[in-house]
Order: sequence, then structure tokens, then C-alpha cells
Amino acid sequence: MKSKVIALYLPQFHETPENNEWWGKGYTDWTAVKGCKPNYKGHNQPRVPLNDNYYSLDDPSIIRWQADLAREYGIDGFCIYHYFSNGKLQMQKPAEIILHNKDIKIDYFFSWANHDFAKQWFNGDGHLLRKQEYGTEDVWREHYKYLSQFFKDDRYIKVDGKPVFVIYNVFHIPCFDEMMNIWDKMAKEDGFNGLYIIATKSNTNLKSTDLLKSKWINKVFIFEPMNFRTNGYTGNYVYTTYRRAKTVLIRLNNKLRPKHCIQEKYSLEKAYDAICTRKMLDDEFYGFFTDWDNTPRYREKSIIFVGAKLELFKKYFNIVYKKSCESNKEFLFINAWNEWGESAYLEPDTINKYGYLEIIKRSVKK
Repeated sequence: MKSKVIALYLPQFHETPENNEWWGKGYTDWTAVKGCKPNYKGHNQPRVPLNDNYYSLDDPSIIRWQADLAREYGIDGFCIYHYFSNGKLQMQKPAEIILHNKDIKIDYFFSWANHDFAKQWFNGDGHLLRKQEYGTEDVWREHYKYLSQFFKDDRYIKVDGKPVFVIYNVFHIPCFDEMMNIWDKMAKEDGFNGLYIIATKSNTNLKSTDLLKSKWINKVFIFEPMNFRTNGYTGNYVYTTYRRAKTVLIRLNNKLRPKHCIQEKYSLEKAYDAICTRKMLDDEFYGFFTDWDNTPRYREKSIIFVGAKLELFKKYFNIVYKKSCESNKEFLFINAWNEWGESAYLEPDTINKYGYLEIIKRSVKK
């Protein structure tokens, strides 16, 4: 079967009350992108969108453009980050624009980004800005009722009659079983066959087999490149040990000597190769990525994957897409459509133009 290519989608490119309070009036991720400076010779920063398209996602015409562009180049849908903490929504406007504008032709589903927010960007002190909380049964029901209007949208992706819902950190939810039991009943009352829950495996030492022990979890999505950064040094014990030890020392240095920070650097080609040679479980979905450099947010404490080239992306995307299809996997996740603050994006920029999108288009239409 042909895997659906799903691009992760960040809704942070519009003004919100929280960002105004935490980062300054008018903040969006473009603020970080525009303010970034190169940290060494040859450092590809700042990244500039093609035609200076520093858009705002409170404009339906922009989201319509994104949707049309994605479909034209073989992207089957967006996985939109969803923020909800104990009854409080955040950055919900772009998804609501999609919901209420049926002429925006894009399939989609949500990824619940259930994490804390802390003052870590721009060399912040790390203090907690918003704690991720889950509340009690009334809040779980309120959350599902909000989600259900999207689930009922014909564009919202379902598998076996179940709306797809990704959860970033399942083990962060102390009430997971109780909440899922309520949601399952509510979904069936809505005429669905339940929910199709995908757990994310990212920068933790969790094993997919542990996540899949839950009866509520259907599949696991391997979030890259953070899974590689933590777990991905396969096949070479010496290199694995060296990289992990170096990472620990860099983090310790940056904590103890904040004025003398060292950036974490990794080989993008090694990450691509590890992704493509990793032995996958039947219940895992591949994750892939374009590039990664979060200097716009983390400045001197950033994590950078070095060596991004369209030729490398073409070589390894063709491999991972073929493997995903041959393994009959429903989805292949790409990080990302528009994570400009982490330099992971498919949208056109001034250097690569439409290069990443052209590669995907040619690959999926073979």
C-alpha cells in the first residue's frame, strides 16, 4: 500500500495572549527566525522564507495557500499540534480556521503537544511558564467535546472508522486509562468505532513495546531527529558510547558555564542512515525530517544537524518512503511543514526554493 505522507504542522505563527505575555507583544515564531544570527562560519542562519513570506496564520488565505501547496506536491495531510491544559486552549486559531472554511482542501489530524512550557528559549532561566495539567472527568469530557467537532469533519483523517489522534507524551498523563475510557465511550456515542491513538516516541528512553502495552494505543510514531539523538546510534557501539558521553558533557558544560555554551552537533547523514536502516516494528510509523537547527530559539545552546543537502534528502527519503509502503504502513510522518524555529520545514525558502517539495512529489508519484 502507498503510505500517506503526513507533515507536522506548527500553529505558532500568529499572535496569542500567552506568547505576548511570555515573549513580548506581537511574538510569533517569525520573531525568533528573523532575530537569529549565525554562530560559526558557514552556519545557515537566519533562514528566510521565499519572497519574504512571513505570514500570519490568522489569515484564512494563508492556510488555503499552504493546503493547496501541500496537495500539489504530494503531502496527504497535516498533523496539527494541539495545545490543551486543564480546560485551557492555546494556539487553536489555525485549526479552527480550517474547520470553518470547507474550501481549505487539506486532510488533517491532531497531535496533542501535552508538555510544559518553560522559559528556555533565548537563553532563558528555565522557569515554568505553564504546567501541563489534565484535570478531572469534567475536563476530559470538555476536551473531547471540543475535539469532536473536528472529528466529525470529513477532512479529519480516520482509520477503520476511528479519528486519528496523536499524543506527544502518553506517560505524562497520570489519568490516561480513565480518560481514554471516557473518550472511547463518547467517540462511540458519536458514531465512531473509538479513537485511533498514536503515541509519539521522541527524546526519551521509552521503548515502543512499552507504549504498545496499553490497550488504547494503536501505533507508535518515531519522532525524528530527536529519537535518533537519544536512541539512534545503532550498529556501532563505540560511536554510540562516544556520542552519548559527549552529549552529557555538553549539557553539563552549558548548565555550569552558561557564558561558554557549546552547541550539540550531529551528522544529518548519519541520522538519515540510522532511520532508514532501523528495524521497525509492525506497529511503528516511520518519522523523517528535512533539517534541524533550533538556533533561532536556543541561540548558543542549540542542537544542529550538520550537512543538510537536497541530494541527501532525495536519496534517503526515497528509501524510507519505499520501506514504509512495502511494510504497508498507513502513515509516514515528515518533520515538518513549517517548523522554522527548528529549521525543519518543507515550505519554500530563499536557498532551496521548492526543492524538498519537488523531491516528495517525484517520489510519491512513481
